[in-house]
Amino acid sequence: MTYRETEPCAGRVPQHPVVGALLAFLCLLGIACAFVAPAEAVTEDGFPLRAADTSSPRDTLRTFLRDFAEGVAAWRSNEPLPQVRRPLHRAAETIDFGQIGALRRSAAMLIDMALLREILDRVDLPPEADVPGDEEVAAARLRDDPILRWVVPNTKIEIVLVADGPHAGEYRFSRETVAELRNYYALVREVPYKPGAMAGIYEEVLASPGEWLSQSFSERLPDWATQVVAGRAVWQWLAVAGLLAVVAVAVPLLIGLGRRWDRRHRDKGPWMRFGLPLALLLVVGLCAAASAVTEKGIGLLDAPLDVVVHVLLAVQILALCWLVLAMSGWFADAVGRLGSQRDGRRRLDVALTRILFRIASVVLLFLIGAGAAETLGIPLAPLVAGLGVGGLAIALAVRPTLENVIGGLTLFADRPVRVGDFCRYGGEVGTVEAIGLRSTRIRTLERSVVSVPNSEFSQMQLDNFAQRDQRLINTVLHLRYETTPDQMRHVLARIRELLVAHPMVAPEPARARFVGYSTYGKDIAIFAYLRCQDENDFLAIREEILLRIEDIVAGSGTGLAIPSQTTYLARDAGIDAERRARAEKDVAAWRAEGRLPAAHVPRPAESPGDAPGDGPGEAADHMGRRRAGRIFGMGR
Repeated sequence: MTYRETEPCAGRVPQHPVVGALLAFLCLLGIACAFVAPAEAVTEDGFPLRAADTSSPRDTLRTFLRDFAEGVAAWRSNEPLPQVRRPLHRAAETIDFGQIGALRRSAAMLIDMALLREILDRVDLPPEADVPGDEEVAAARLRDDPILRWVVPNTKIEIVLVADGPHAGEYRFSRETVAELRNYYALVREVPYKPGAMAGIYEEVLASPGEWLSQSFSERLPDWATQVVAGRAVWQWLAVAGLLAVVAVAVPLLIGLGRRWDRRHRDKGPWMRFGLPLALLLVVGLCAAASAVTEKGIGLLDAPLDVVVHVLLAVQILALCWLVLAMSGWFADAVGRLGSQRDGRRRLDVALTRILFRIASVVLLFLIGAGAAETLGIPLAPLVAGLGVGGLAIALAVRPTLENVIGGLTLFADRPVRVGDFCRYGGEVGTVEAIGLRSTRIRTLERSVVSVPNSEFSQMQLDNFAQRDQRLINTVLHLRYETTPDQMRHVLARIRELLVAHPMVAPEPARARFVGYSTYGKDIAIFAYLRCQDENDFLAIREEILLRIEDIVAGSGTGLAIPSQTTYLARDAGIDAERRARAEKDVAAWRAEGRLPAAHVPRPAESPGDAPGDGPGEAADHMGRRRAGRIFGMGR
């Protein structure tokens, strides 16, 4: 027997897979569909949506005892399931179940109600008149002294006034009472029942089948299967063992088949590699179905149900996390391939797509963790508050990581380099292989892989060789000094013809010019852009042009200069006496005529106060001419 919580404000119960899938799973366990309880119901209750009366401690206690007894009576009489749920739902509204998580919530609520009824059937309850009712509650409010709590005499079971939330103003059994019900039951277990008690309801609930099976299901089983062992029937233990065995075999089998499918279709594109994601989805669905069958079909409750459900939930969480990571890479490959080849250009950056899906997967993993915590009943508010208190320390700890993430996003936004580009970074060169969240991996010329943090790589001066539209050829020819001017003109003309006529040389600004004399020869500067990007193409074209230039130089009758010195050996002819005499005679004539050539001597500037005439400026000029005459032999 199980109970589904339908109260809108007391929490949400996770909806399990469709009944058809669950019934199919039950068939695998050998449970006949004929035992499933009918869904139709005819009720004699004229107010099926009537809420529980919790206006006073008396009404709360009375509502719980009456409605729980009514629901159990309908269940024992094998009434339709809705007729069982309605009174049990009203009985549950008298208890504060706020501390129970979404996982196996309905089963936990049913167990707690059965325990509370077992305790109340063994202790002495006061007469109804002694329990505060509506009149006492109203009078206390008029006195501005409301009744906040009422405790069952000689017990620790209390009914408290809910102060806030959607149930504010209602009287319910407190959360503290619910948390201690098992301890209270252990203390009163040996106490005899009172007259009219629902004897053995707790053990009966534990050993009963789930709501998907009729109450007469146990009667059709052999006697040995209905024997109670450790609080549960033998058939329940066997069914759970078989169910877990099926799950233990099916999970690795599904994952293995999915990975085998992906390996077989590895070369057919990402759209065909759906084996592992589909297998993980089936694993999640299988665990959800097994959890539902355990609670709703087999009727396993309390601690055994906790163990089974938590194990299945752990498998579901692991499968979901694996699914998110697998789908992240799968979608990145699919979208990258879809947008990489369109009109011969790359429309989507595959690396950027991959990193965005990776960030999305981290967010999804966080949401899965939060959902799992909420399902297990772990409060998130204290966790978030703790993160807020330690936020500064966490921020300082993750600062380098955040800098690298921001640096990676900067690289994707500015795109100075992309994956596959050959570039110079700092003083090194290499090919970019991957740009990740933390670092950029570069394949060096030595074929090693260097990982550079994104925060540093984005600040470097990056020279992207892959973005060159043309390649430069810039060289200097050294011709021998014996090259005549006409030979030089012939070499220049032929080289210019070569550059202009070559199909891989851009005509502008291709040039070949005689630029000067170096230590060992005459220099011709050649400057041109080649229409290529690839390094191998550039080397091949440059090699061809240089070889043709050598042919031109050789065909012009000259040669390339080499670093060398030439020594000329000849007899010393001495000084030519005739020419010496002629030179001395010319100089003597120039001296006699007073026109001996002299170097230009700068004339001192006149001071502002000097005036033409016999002033200081004219005297200084006269003295300068006399000094110059003495120096060059023109004056006396």
